[in-house]
Amino acid sequence: MDFADNTNDYDYLEELTNSDFEVADNQPNILGWDVHDTHQNKVGEVSDLLFNSETRKVRYIILDMESNDVDLDNGRVIVPIDIAVFDEKKDIVKLPGVSTTTLEYLPLYERGRFINKHTDDDIRRALDIPERDAPIKPGSLNVSQTKIFSKREPDLS
Repeated sequence: MDFADNTNDYDYLEELTNSDFEVADNQPNILGWDVHDTHQNKVGEVSDLLFNSETRKVRYIILDMESNDVDLDNGRVIVPIDIAVFDEKKDIVKLPGVSTTTLEYLPLYERGRFINKHTDDDIRRALDIPERDAPIKPGSLNVSQTKIFSKREPDLS
């Protein structure tokens, strides 16, 4: 089984641990790896993978948030595999651009839940929600070209 490209096949999704399949030899087996958000907070662990049994492509990471370091509610959510980055030296899955705030907007995952394009769109929209109290990202404002204060005009009266 390989990790998915960004195709839209949602039929035949099943959990890897409840199947007759295993991760292909040329792919990292990320089951049990810690998952870190964009700020390097541990937000949980990979508890399973959802894959399409016909195409043998992984679609989602099932993230168990029980063992997190940032007070997230316990539960499992799914995160599209195509947004994840694997640090094979440290056995960590990184979620660039995903914060604890955005994870809070994801619906909880339950075994057997029907997933389709609409569900995937909802998940991706939730992951795009701006982070509460986030600092301004570097480069988002060109401060050197932004005039915050203008010169005062002399009072000629």
